[in-house]
Amino acid sequence: MRNEPLHAYSLHQRPYQEKRSIYYLFTEEHGILHGVGKKGIPQFAPLMLFATGKKSLKTLQQVNIVETVPSLMGQQQYAALYVNEITLKLLPVEDSMPIVYARYAHTITQLQQSLSPVELKLVLRGYEQVLFSELGFAIDLEQDSEQQLIEKDQSYYFAPDRGWVKSLVNESEQQSVSNAQTNRPSAAAALASPSNFGQRRPSAFMRQSSIKGETILAMQAGISEPTIDNWTHIHRQLIDHLFDYQPLQSRILWQQFYRYQ
Repeated sequence: MRNEPLHAYSLHQRPYQEKRSIYYLFTEEHGILHGVGKKGIPQFAPLMLFATGKKSLKTLQQVNIVETVPSLMGQQQYAALYVNEITLKLLPVEDSMPIVYARYAHTITQLQQSLSPVELKLVLRGYEQVLFSELGFAIDLEQDSEQQLIEKDQSYYFAPDRGWVKSLVNESEQQSVSNAQTNRPSAAAALASPSNFGQRRPSAFMRQSSIKGETILAMQAGISEPTIDNWTHIHRQLIDHLFDYQPLQSRILWQQFYRYQ
């Protein structure tokens, strides 16, 4: 790369020298890019810059802010940090992702507005959906883990590595299991929601409430307010799976923010 002009956002930075930092950029032209530049490059603002270098760590020069944006505050700020973290950690380095980049720019613009809790969920789930799709992790809402069509009256569990797994228990049996977990917390780790995948039971982290087939079919219409809680639950499971159930720093900060409100 030789003095190439780039459109970018800064996802993260860390000190490098007295007057410079290492930046982790999301560029329109090359996806995730690592580079060294002067301190002071802001997050969440669209940038125009030049990058040069044959190695993985580029030299950043002539960094200009394309558009001044309002400072993100409160939940919008933590939501934007979350978007930055999953983008940086999930996207490959120096692999152009123009669709994700366009959605990222749109998402940051949306987060600069005043949003209700539901509106914020809609914004985040929309970005996650594009990210999953472009990485090959799109959620199939038409077939279950056995390649059978989703049935309206059937109940399912979502397994991130397999998809929709049919429940083998009826509602009364499910309630009995739920009551047992509530009344006997010490035995909860030994219980798991039944699955018909090889007649195995999901591991402890997979325990969850089942979802009716009619709800899954309704989700085919896209992310919307009536189904947003279902989307949030399913996306959370997929994110946790992709991160091997390691904690996200942005999520920890967000939880601390709400704890001290």
